[in-house]
Amino acid sequence: MIRRWSVLTALLTLVALVLGALPARAANDWKITRYDTAVTVDTSGTAQVRVDFDFDFGNDPGHGPQLALVQRQVDADPNRWRNLDITLGQVTSPSGAPATVHTESNGDVLAIRIGDEGRKVRGVQRYVVNYTIRGLIAPDHASSGLDEFNFNPVGTAWEVPIAGVTASLTGPIPTTQVACFSGRSYSTPCTATAEGNTITYAAPDLAPGEGMQIMAGYPAGTFVGAEPTYSRRFTPANTFTANPATLGTTGVVTLAGLVFVVGSWLRRRRNEVYVGLTPGLTPPPGSAAPTKLIDGSLPVAVAFTPPKGVTPGEVGVLQDGRADSTDVTATILDLAARGHMQIIQEGDGDWRFAQRHSNNADLNSAEQFVMATLFQRGNSVTTDELKQPSYAELLTQGRHELDLVVTRRGWFRGNLTAMRVRQGVIGLVLLLGGAALTFVLAVTIGWGLPALALALVGLLALVFLFGGRGRSADGSAVLVQAEGFKQYLTTAEADQIRFEEGIDVFSRYLPYAVVFGVADRWAKLFEQLAAQGRYTPTDWYVGYGTFNTWQFSSAMHSLNASLSSSLMTSVAASASTSGSSGGSGFSGGGGFGGGGGGGW
Repeated sequence: MIRRWSVLTALLTLVALVLGALPARAANDWKITRYDTAVTVDTSGTAQVRVDFDFDFGNDPGHGPQLALVQRQVDADPNRWRNLDITLGQVTSPSGAPATVHTESNGDVLAIRIGDEGRKVRGVQRYVVNYTIRGLIAPDHASSGLDEFNFNPVGTAWEVPIAGVTASLTGPIPTTQVACFSGRSYSTPCTATAEGNTITYAAPDLAPGEGMQIMAGYPAGTFVGAEPTYSRRFTPANTFTANPATLGTTGVVTLAGLVFVVGSWLRRRRNEVYVGLTPGLTPPPGSAAPTKLIDGSLPVAVAFTPPKGVTPGEVGVLQDGRADSTDVTATILDLAARGHMQIIQEGDGDWRFAQRHSNNADLNSAEQFVMATLFQRGNSVTTDELKQPSYAELLTQGRHELDLVVTRRGWFRGNLTAMRVRQGVIGLVLLLGGAALTFVLAVTIGWGLPALALALVGLLALVFLFGGRGRSADGSAVLVQAEGFKQYLTTAEADQIRFEEGIDVFSRYLPYAVVFGVADRWAKLFEQLAAQGRYTPTDWYVGYGTFNTWQFSSAMHSLNASLSSSLMTSVAASASTSGSSGGSGFSGGGGFGGGGGGGW
């Protein structure tokens, strides 16, 4: 039963979210059969580029081609970008294919999509793309002493093979040096021929991922005002600079933050206790006793009954300073054991809760909320129905109501909810403020490390300061009683169980065993007692089939798992680069610009 319920729980809580994005396609028979780039550069360094190419879609129709033009790339100095200013001009299709243009830019690449989303084409289609680009000139290059024109007419990010690759460059005056390279790393020489002011280039057929680089050198001073422009490139090395100043400041911030968080945590966890009274006792009504704050816990003596007038849910909150799903589950079991409802097992992992009466005058506000929410639609509800969003409050608000009950009883040194909100705000301010400061300091002066340390302090504050606060003297006394009762439930043997007249000890104490995490042991003790004829089945639980002790113990385990899973499910349902810019281009390795493309 338990194994099958575990499988069912896993299936109920499994959520798969699949997000997909469609990249540029490169069908098997798509290819470019001719790719010609004509460039004209003037003395200002502005280049007019005309790309004329034939895209063969074969028998696999597509909408059109896609091009990606590089707008910035890493400079020889890794702390800066070299910027390329690109302006797209006219785009046409002399073959009559749709030539509607859609562009997008992320600052690194200008993406150009050509074609009509509602129409596809086949066979060979011709396209002509015009654009201007600035930033291709390296004036008076330190290695060559020339004004170098360095350009990748074909980048290495193309997804289709390209045949018939040619290019031409027309400059303001004849060139003094030319070069051409191709391949994945632009290291294979290709043809370059100069005649007058024009150089023609030709490369072998290019496979996907291979590109073409063209070079031309002009006497220094040929290009005026063609100096490249740069922008800062943010890297971990320059935004999170590690030097004595930043590391020292980071250490100070971290140490101060740890002192703050740990100190606050220790202060919050200190418990108030009565001085001069036996642990677990409180002063008589109307009298007072001195108190003090202590670290740690008081000595505990075994108690054979739970604290008087304290519910299992309240004990759960008192233990760790916060209400959780186990405390809500224990509250429901306690209400059943006290006769307010009956729990009926209808199948393997299927349960029904039936209200026995509507007189809830003896219940605290948290218990009244649980009853009202559980039976909001009638006198019975199943665990399947509890998975619906309308029952989410049974867990979320139910925990809050338990916190309020314990707060009103004065067992903690402050309001639990208010303290969590206050500490949460402090943690969030430190976390978000530190994150914002990290960004500002990182991109301005490279001091991201100290601010990041502040954000981490905020995260630690959220983790360590979001729990409960230290208990009051009354709360410490009740906790000692509860811990004593926990010892009894944990260590008692079957022949040591104390039965009280008219009380079903097993049922009354089972919810406390759930809170203490010893429900299995408690149920097994009563298996032995039932086998000895010392215990008869309780009337608040109705199993399916003939009652036996194994079934009851297993059923209690299954009920706890099923109820917790249903409540958690209801909560979930209510929520649900290219090229190098360093050395002379005459040695290959890639130039400026380039990019890639494909079809769509």
